[in-house]
Amino acid sequence: MTKPRIFLGMVNDADIHVLLGECLAHHGFDVLDFTLDTQTFRYPNLWARIQTKFKQTVLGNKDAKKELMVEVKRRQLAAKLADFPAFDYALFIRSDIYPNSFIREIKSKSRLTVNYQWDGLDRFPSIKSQIGLFDRFYIFDPNDAAQNDPRLLPTTNFYFDHLPPADAVQTEAPVLYFIGAHREDRIPTVRRFCRYAEQAGWPLDFQIVYYGNPQQISPLYDCGNITFRQRTSYRENLENARRASVLVDFVISTHSGLSLRVFEALGHRKKLITTNADIKNYDFYHPDNIFIWDGEHFDGMDDFLQRPYHEIDPAIREKYSFGNWLRYVLQIEPHQPIHLPVQTPPT
Repeated sequence: MTKPRIFLGMVNDADIHVLLGECLAHHGFDVLDFTLDTQTFRYPNLWARIQTKFKQTVLGNKDAKKELMVEVKRRQLAAKLADFPAFDYALFIRSDIYPNSFIREIKSKSRLTVNYQWDGLDRFPSIKSQIGLFDRFYIFDPNDAAQNDPRLLPTTNFYFDHLPPADAVQTEAPVLYFIGAHREDRIPTVRRFCRYAEQAGWPLDFQIVYYGNPQQISPLYDCGNITFRQRTSYRENLENARRASVLVDFVISTHSGLSLRVFEALGHRKKLITTNADIKNYDFYHPDNIFIWDGEHFDGMDDFLQRPYHEIDPAIREKYSFGNWLRYVLQIEPHQPIHLPVQTPPT
């Protein structure tokens, strides 16, 4: 039986696209991975840079650099592209990094073309002009869902279900794990947590990713129990999460959707400490598993760490697996629909 063919287009964020490709293959798809690495992209030569700048400044082509990145990637994948004249499905994640012309091209070759925007719409506002280019357009932020735009369809993040299960949660001497990019808006919260953990004797595995010189930012945190690194992979992150007892999640200020960290905890059956209070509105929330921290006070956290993990209904846990997520966004039966909590529209 011929495998369904799927186009994968997304931003290269800690090589998560590699795991996505593996998981798509695990679920029976033949994958063409057209991921763009926007952070490490380099102009192939000086003439390409000059041409691109001319298109941007003189011709007013805002997509000029995106178009060049696509053409460079197209040349890299020329042999494989020849084997994919058409697709059953096209899955974009953060399509704002692609030019509209390329999205239209892929859509013309695909039976169904969808985008999942795993950032709030206002974080990368250029995405708003692309919503109408897709057959289905998914969002994860309840605040975006409150706009009542019928083109915006609800979903959440997911956990990878092709990986072996993690060990059981350890409530004795639990290791608390966090990894995240350096962001000014969460420095005070991270610093406050680390200082308290140091006083309480909680073992931490806290890692801050910064692409520059870590010595430039380490004084801002002023904590001895944080490791600074310039790069990591999502696979390495998952291995660290598997070994930890408790995952820690500091929500960023640009959205209220649930991060991948939340679903890593759900998938690995780990406890979670999070500053995202909206998590209490989701069907997998249980106070024995998830501690909502206000970012200031630590009352009840030690008791939470010592309580046993509460097993979640298998059907609910399955709903947030990548397999169900994929069938839902591609409208392949059977699947469980994924909803977002109802939010009051902003005034």
